[in-house]
Amino acid sequence: MRLKLFTFLVLFGFALAPISLFAQTAEISPYGGYVWPNDFTGIGDFKGNQILGVRGGGYVTDHFEIGGNYNWNNHFQPRNANPASSLAGSLGFPQGAVRANLWEAEFTYNFGKHNLLGSSVRPYVVLGGGGLTARIKNEDEFVFNVRAVRPNGNGIIFVPNDVLESGDTFFTFSYGGGVKTARLWGPMGVFGDFRGRTVPNFFGHANTWPELSAGLHFSWGE
Repeated sequence: MRLKLFTFLVLFGFALAPISLFAQTAEISPYGGYVWPNDFTGIGDFKGNQILGVRGGGYVTDHFEIGGNYNWNNHFQPRNANPASSLAGSLGFPQGAVRANLWEAEFTYNFGKHNLLGSSVRPYVVLGGGGLTARIKNEDEFVFNVRAVRPNGNGIIFVPNDVLESGDTFFTFSYGGGVKTARLWGPMGVFGDFRGRTVPNFFGHANTWPELSAGLHFSWGE
């Protein structure tokens, strides 16, 4: 996970370097938030959980911004009450703790500034696309569910059905918006963001969930 984060930050820095040559403003925003994966079609209920991340970018016009987003979810796995997953666990199939590393490019349109209670706020809409990579602690895989088979017609045994392996990556895209307040104290402000996220092919099914986040907002430039 540390290597993945380091690699992302290096690539993110190289991506922002050419942008900064002609960007009017550069921004970076560390944040915390919460996601509600809820019912995954074919897999069952997943845990809602907090996320930690950082996003940033540079303005290429007065309103349009290009950047990147990374966050980490330390419990991207079924709820304990998920019957199919619980059965697989009780039968002794591997179910290590699943961490999700999400990384994506973002394209943001920022609307004009507005005054609110003496502060300048700027609403925005955002579209992102990238990948969600699973890392499994202490195991190589997580068995979501099992199926019963009768080999050679002699009795019933259970075999793995849907299996998540450490390193599996799924395409994801997000869409939503928020509000940012810049330079309340020097370069530092705050922001809030709400978006939907879709994974179009998670074990043969599309799944969508809401994400809510907020954090600090640092900006430099014009």
